[in-house]
Amino acid sequence: MTLEFIGRNLYLQPTPAGAYAAVAGPEANPERTLLQALMRGEASVRPSVTDIAWWCSQSEQDALATVYRAQEKGWIEGFTSPQSPPAGQLEPIATRAVEALSTTGQGLLADSQGFCMASTGFDATAAEFLAAVSADIASMHERHSAYLADASGSSTSAWALVDMAGNSKVGFWPLFVGENRFVIALGGLPALQHPAMVELVWSLVNRYGQSED
Repeated sequence: MTLEFIGRNLYLQPTPAGAYAAVAGPEANPERTLLQALMRGEASVRPSVTDIAWWCSQSEQDALATVYRAQEKGWIEGFTSPQSPPAGQLEPIATRAVEALSTTGQGLLADSQGFCMASTGFDATAAEFLAAVSADIASMHERHSAYLADASGSSTSAWALVDMAGNSKVGFWPLFVGENRFVIALGGLPALQHPAMVELVWSLVNRYGQSED
């Protein structure tokens, strides 16, 4: 087993794919616990195997296996200096993030009640409608996520409004942070591998994630 990051004195944080995986569903698992733990602080950290075992409630051997799986999936990366989430209020952070995550610059963040927390590229009426739809989609997905994963053969949590040809016009991605549920809605093609995904999820985990201390 090769562990690229452990023992190299690197500051660890999720990649964009890892940040999304950390909050893509409400179910807890060791990889999701690890990824969220890496985003609970005000800056990235250099965790030891003991730290990771504590976060994940695992033996050190099992903790190493968790890091290995996250590494193999491309969910974590290491830096020689600490990284931090963007500072400031959530609304401008989320607005910049959802704009970067859409190829058309259209995006919004909504909470579980359908309140639009940040929006860009949509007019006010469209943003209000999409935020309300987001709440319904997230609720439906949470109720049926186990069946949907089995039926589709994957763990995807994305939904879309499509045109007559089946092309997505707006996509919806539920995000689960602690006891809170959010949805990002993006027009055009998604760009979820953009670093803005890390910035958005890290900001949400900082504000709404439950501490494991």
